[in-house]
Amino acid sequence: MFLHQEELIIKYLSKMYKEQFEMLTSTSEINWYTISINEAMRSLLNKYNIDYKSLQDTVLPLWLNKYIEVGIEKREDVNCYTYKNIKKFELFYQDYTGSEFSNNKVVVDVDKVGNVAKSLGISLKFAFKIAGLLVKIPQNFNIVISYDNMDFIVSFYCKRKYEEWLIDNLDSYMDEAIFVITT
Repeated sequence: MFLHQEELIIKYLSKMYKEQFEMLTSTSEINWYTISINEAMRSLLNKYNIDYKSLQDTVLPLWLNKYIEVGIEKREDVNCYTYKNIKKFELFYQDYTGSEFSNNKVVVDVDKVGNVAKSLGISLKFAFKIAGLLVKIPQNFNIVISYDNMDFIVSFYCKRKYEEWLIDNLDSYMDEAIFVITT
């Protein structure tokens, strides 16, 4: 099972970055990410044929671009990473990881976007843009996309020793599709 999932992840990554690798010059940098998906997300990706090319053609709505444009910062008052445009950061959990995940949630409403395929593409593009911001910070992060058959939720959190948010076996999440990018 693990080898099969690893082969699919490698295949998926190679599709996602094929054009990026072909266009590299000697001054370019490659950002490596680990991608984990559960069976429900794998089914969605296959059903809607989402690949690197389709993500390049995907345009982020202005309201999502604002998160990327303002960037991400470490808030010293709460010792957590968040979007710079979030004014109020609440500590909902006893650990920083859970609070980060909860405060950094962005909902991509399928009804407002129009359909599941387009919402999935927008969510993936947004998540990879977030990864591009987070890879510049000397910490590891998880960017999580979840889909509960209603909306896509994109969030991120810093990976901390002794604080976990997701179960390693993503297939144990039976009621939602999960896609995780680890920087």
